[in-house]
Amino acid sequence: MPETEQNILKDLISGWVSLALEYSKGAPDVTGIYVYAASEQGEKYANIFFEQDGLLDYPSKLKGVNANVELIRRVHQLQIEDLRVAESQFSAAGVPAPTEYRIFYDPSSGRMETSLSREVKFSNHPTKIMENGPEDWLGDRLPKLFDVS
Repeated sequence: MPETEQNILKDLISGWVSLALEYSKGAPDVTGIYVYAASEQGEKYANIFFEQDGLLDYPSKLKGVNANVELIRRVHQLQIEDLRVAESQFSAAGVPAPTEYRIFYDPSSGRMETSLSREVKFSNHPTKIMENGPEDWLGDRLPKLFDVS
């Protein structure tokens, strides 16, 4: 991976993790932070999920924080803004931007795991949308966004 690409990714990922830590400040028993983003053919999606008390859930369910809709919307906007900046930097560097970002961060140890993809998964899929990406990644641990039962 070229150094420029590494620097862009490092800045983007550290920005997202910092944003998640800021949002979750004061929340007790957060044992994992999961950051997900996808960007394909002009569409973008980003969200942060928190593991608290052994359960994984959406930011609106995080206990011990001000989880109002406007604040959560602002967090998502900041994630998307960061993604747009990074994609612009990738383009200027002549590097293809990832289409999917999966980041796990353990707040107690500082351990981080990152997985990137450049595969187009959603734009041409007959039934899946980007909002299904976190469920694909985290499986049954994450409550379903859309219950079709």
